[in-house]
Amino acid sequence: MIKIISILLLAWGFCLQIKAQSSTLQQLVDKKRYAAVTARADSLTAADSADYATMSAIGQAYEGMLQYRKAFGFYTCCLNMDTSNIDMLNTLARTAINLGRVSDAKRLFYKVLSNDSTNFYANYQLARLYQQLGDYRMAIDMYHQLMDWNGVSSALYRNVGDCYTRLEEYPAAALCYFQAYNQNRENASLASALINTMLRIGGTYQQEALAICDTALYYNPDNRLLRQNKGMALYMNRMYSEADTLYAQLLAEGDSSYFTLKYGGASKYYAGQYLDAIEPLEAAYNKDTTAVEVNLLLGSALGKTFDRNRAYVLLDKAEEGLKPDEFLSNQLLGFRAETKMKDGHFREASRLYYQMWKNDPGRLDVLFNIMKMYSGGFDVNQYKNEEDRQRGLFIYVLYLSEYLESKKDKESLFYYRPLLESFYQDMFFKSVTEETMLAPDGKKSKLTVIDLRNLICKLPEMPDDFRNQLNKVKK
Repeated sequence: MIKIISILLLAWGFCLQIKAQSSTLQQLVDKKRYAAVTARADSLTAADSADYATMSAIGQAYEGMLQYRKAFGFYTCCLNMDTSNIDMLNTLARTAINLGRVSDAKRLFYKVLSNDSTNFYANYQLARLYQQLGDYRMAIDMYHQLMDWNGVSSALYRNVGDCYTRLEEYPAAALCYFQAYNQNRENASLASALINTMLRIGGTYQQEALAICDTALYYNPDNRLLRQNKGMALYMNRMYSEADTLYAQLLAEGDSSYFTLKYGGASKYYAGQYLDAIEPLEAAYNKDTTAVEVNLLLGSALGKTFDRNRAYVLLDKAEEGLKPDEFLSNQLLGFRAETKMKDGHFREASRLYYQMWKNDPGRLDVLFNIMKMYSGGFDVNQYKNEEDRQRGLFIYVLYLSEYLESKKDKESLFYYRPLLESFYQDMFFKSVTEETMLAPDGKKSKLTVIDLRNLICKLPEMPDDFRNQLNKVKK
């Protein structure tokens, strides 16, 4: 009996020792002395590994030192000891996010919600996770649900605004930022997000942004970001003298950021201070020599003052920068033409395709698209009216001439021979020596019967079986 009591006393004492040790470790964690705690990790006993508080404290220390992989391992041990512990499920899920283990984080957070669907931390972290993953609609729904359950929050409205910004739904973003700002007007970062969004929308929002700037600067008078925001708001509202005064102060204080140089110089220029505008615009140019507006204003300022030769160079660069991307411009023409064609607006579609071809004469496929809209089949009499006939003749002659010039395989061109022969026969029976053609851009031209005959002769002969089949159709 005495032996049993002794064993129990020893076990009790051992438990007290482990409890005291884990308490000491937690105290070190609370004091942010993480290294002292992690040093204990290399000498853990089996009893230590079975103690929840010890393993949790070491996990917290590793997390505090941003060593998330090690923290995840210790937290996993804790969860294995208490699989329904809500706090540890949340902690382990948070650590999984930091490790990029998204599926594990979702699984753990949803396990929390299966036990407590309104758990704020799990819902909030899941919303943030969806936001990080780009599922902004899901994140917005979850943030709103949190506000329905727990009341409105400046931080949550800010997150919703950020989601709408990512979705490029700026009016909705501005509304959310404003709701957040109304609850926390001392937050300079929040005020800046609201101002930038309002300036992006433009219109009356630009004017209202100035009022937000003044209120925000009342609480944060020396905040450089807000002062830059106000400078931009003044500039966009064409209050150039006021913008110049503000930007001049920023420059004098050593603000050499690109936008301060650019819009500080632009404000001086539009305020009529051309000579003074040169220095900040020159500094902006040195940071970005390709900026069109900087080249344009700097060139103009130099042209109005003393350096005409450099002004010409800069204005030429501005002109070059104003030219649109040829590939994208042509692609846009093609998209517009395709839409018009599908909508049955053939004249507008053919005009756009024709412009597209003139920009890139190698695009036979573009001419082919026009030809499909003015197909006469195999007989000129299939055209509904004289204008369609003229448009059809033009595009067939152009397409086939360009195709033959391209040196591509011409075997399949026999298909177009019957229609041109039909044109030729029609001209013969009408005793006319030339035919009017109408281009997609509205310009008219003439095609002589000789030129038509020469084009027909360049096309391959139609195979006998195809011609026989065609004759049967005509009969």
